[in-house]
Amino acid sequence: MRSFFDAMTPWPRKEGALHVYALPDDDTRDTLAALSERLDGIDGLPRMPLPWLHLTVTRYGQFDGIGSMPLQDLAEAIDQELVGVGPFDIELGAPTVSGNTVTCEAPSVPEWERLVSGVRRAVSVLGDDEELPSAPHGPHVTLAYANGDVDDALVAERLADAPAVGTLRIDRVFLVSVTVRPELGSFDWMELANWSLKS
Repeated sequence: MRSFFDAMTPWPRKEGALHVYALPDDDTRDTLAALSERLDGIDGLPRMPLPWLHLTVTRYGQFDGIGSMPLQDLAEAIDQELVGVGPFDIELGAPTVSGNTVTCEAPSVPEWERLVSGVRRAVSVLGDDEELPSAPHGPHVTLAYANGDVDDALVAERLADAPAVGTLRIDRVFLVSVTVRPELGSFDWMELANWSLKS
């Protein structure tokens, strides 16, 4: 494994990046945390702290310094896009190792795609030419981001008999201001707004 943070496209600044997240419920978070304990002690692969486990619905190109009125406009646009988007379930699998992360992935479902498309459309209300970053490849929770060189075989061995996480209900999403911390191998955030998904 190689550093996720060396490979990612650099942000203009490390704090304040606007994202929309879904968060695991308490039981799923505990399951994810227990699975991530298998990674304890692996140099260059710090575990994501329990409070910051998340699923990225989208990342916007804008930062929270755009001003209170544009933020309000964005929140209102997200609210409109979520009309009729109800709660739904995804099936998170067992943790797997990739080139620079350990993730629990779920097959995408039409409801997830609708959610992602809606919150991405909402940013058009800002009316600028900021390019929208790519959508996530699918629903997933990242248990650890490599911030150095890591032996893939060691990680795979630790995860060899790890069970699937199971069903996760997506019933609320959050507009958040995210800080990236490469030295800690993690992301954290401040909540700006949230919405319940209602059919």
